[in-house]
Amino acid sequence: GVHVHPIGEPGYLRRHVLPNIAAGAAKAGRSASDVDVIVPVLTIVGDTDSERDHERELVRASMSFYGSTPNYAFIWDEAGFEGTTARIREKQKAGDFAGMAAQVTDEHIAAFATESTWDGLADALAAKYTGAATRIVLYNGLNVPDRIERYGEVARRLRSG
Repeated sequence: GVHVHPIGEPGYLRRHVLPNIAAGAAKAGRSASDVDVIVPVLTIVGDTDSERDHERELVRASMSFYGSTPNYAFIWDEAGFEGTTARIREKQKAGDFAGMAAQVTDEHIAAFATESTWDGLADALAAKYTGAATRIVLYNGLNVPDRIERYGEVARRLRSG
């Protein structure tokens, strides 16, 4: 299988990763369906605005870290966020970590992360990643151990769905 990066925006996966997997599989005499596409996903989940606000800021910080990496600039650019990496890197070079996070807008977060209540998370993930991933990994799912059971329920709903 193929394990992509957490900044694997679904549009990029559909436009580039999946066609390249299909081409590689065909060249090897195989079907693209023989290849698992494993996508770590950033989630913002909570039943209250306050819970989601906290999660959103954690995701924003993670995205600013990844956004500072020149090798990932093309993904941001292709998603319609040209120049984001350069702006984040300017803040990084100045040691301004809060400024790095401030460069990641809510629009960026909507493109690269999935935000939902707990009851809606399985459906939100399915809507965003069906056809782009065979498996998803809840990238930030282990940050808070007391939420493991809730993430397990989301996984069960996705499997049965």
